[in-house]
Amino acid sequence: MLIPIGTIRSNCNGFDAIAEIAVKTKNVWLDSVEFDLSFCSFFEANMAAPLYAVIARLRDELNDVTITNVPAGVSTILRKNKFLSVFSQPELTDTNQTTLPFKILKLTAGDQFNDYLDTYMRGRGIPAMSEALTKRFRQSLFEIFLNATIHSQSKAGIFVCGQFYPNKHRLDFTIADAGVGIRENVRRYTRKQKLNSCKAIEWAMTEGNTTKTGNQPGGLGLKLIKDFIQMNGGKIQVVSRYGYYDFSANGESIRKMSNDFPGTCINIEINTEDTSSYCLKSELKSEDIF
Repeated sequence: MLIPIGTIRSNCNGFDAIAEIAVKTKNVWLDSVEFDLSFCSFFEANMAAPLYAVIARLRDELNDVTITNVPAGVSTILRKNKFLSVFSQPELTDTNQTTLPFKILKLTAGDQFNDYLDTYMRGRGIPAMSEALTKRFRQSLFEIFLNATIHSQSKAGIFVCGQFYPNKHRLDFTIADAGVGIRENVRRYTRKQKLNSCKAIEWAMTEGNTTKTGNQPGGLGLKLIKDFIQMNGGKIQVVSRYGYYDFSANGESIRKMSNDFPGTCINIEINTEDTSSYCLKSELKSEDIF
């Protein structure tokens, strides 16, 4: 089965294009699937995480997945971030240190995720943060990972990667899974079986709402990150099933995509032009109090 992949950017159209691939390959089993990138003029490297959520499901169904005809520029990006090494294509050294490499993490790999953050979530244009805020910020990212491991119910694991775009003044960090999706979790919790994807994401993004039980963390882990992003001028995207949610300093919006994305993807985009210094309100050390 041949699947052409065009240009993929970290926006609603990009996520919808990946969801369309999932729809086209939904019933493929014990087959060969070739992703042909001949017409892909640009692939934003952080989108490797949601793309792999689709590939993971294909591999779970015992399909042989290959990626072919990758244009030179795209190949360079996806070899530097180690995505193509999953398909036995050689890595390239990231001499500019702009990538946060693609990783497949098991549901029990919390320590590995923390190590990943320690290694890659420094520099790369991230605005100055106090030590206390840096710790809380990483705790929030870990909470997103933890919620994905708890709620996705996917044995395929969690997929992470990111990319620093110096010329575009942004750093994108993306976490995806091939699980049941936000809609299913919220439906089970609220017992509203007719709740659609957009309403389910709205519910999950409302402060105080959680499907947690016992000692499990609640929400999506985005409260502190949303507060930071609002001041930083960045963006948060949440994609699950048919729902696409976008949050920035300009407000929030949610729309229905044309295609069904299997699982959940959260992308955090930091504005690297931001020259402010941030700390927690409790620290009271800066005019840019956070």
